[in-house]
Amino acid sequence: MKKIVSLAAVLLAASAFAGNLSFESGSIKAHTEVFGDSSIDPTAKKATSHLSMDATPATLKGTIEVSMSDLISDNKKRDTNMQETLESATFPKAVFEVKEVVAKGGDNVILKGAMNLHGVTKPMSFEGTVSEEASKVRIKVKSSMKMSDFGITPPKMVFLVVRDQVDLNVDVVLKR
Repeated sequence: MKKIVSLAAVLLAASAFAGNLSFESGSIKAHTEVFGDSSIDPTAKKATSHLSMDATPATLKGTIEVSMSDLISDNKKRDTNMQETLESATFPKAVFEVKEVVAKGGDNVILKGAMNLHGVTKPMSFEGTVSEEASKVRIKVKSSMKMSDFGITPPKMVFLVVRDQVDLNVDVVLKR
């Protein structure tokens, strides 16, 4: 009987630290460039979290998704072209699935997983920090990808071509 009560107490204590994480605030920035303009920074200020984490960042798992229509820059014409290039009506979301968290010491981690973008799924890793304070988890990570790896042709403007590489910067706060 004592073993059952002890096991129940351990499970109850563990469940107090477990839980789903919902998006509270933050941004996901997708930076690229074209000759003469290094400030192409469409940003999404919301995301949908299907992430969960127990007591430590090493237990982070699940997915986070961004609606392509939520990516907005400082130029409406650019945004229209970007939505056409991304074919956001056909491929409305980008989804990253966390499959493994590699601890690098302190809050520093590598999030290994798979990115689904434009109907293509590829392995991808993000490096940065996952930290917790009170009932909030902050994920601040970055990575780079190529549009062409996901079947997206970088847009052309007259003689200029947008750089194929996109630098992703994620800084989000999730609440338990």
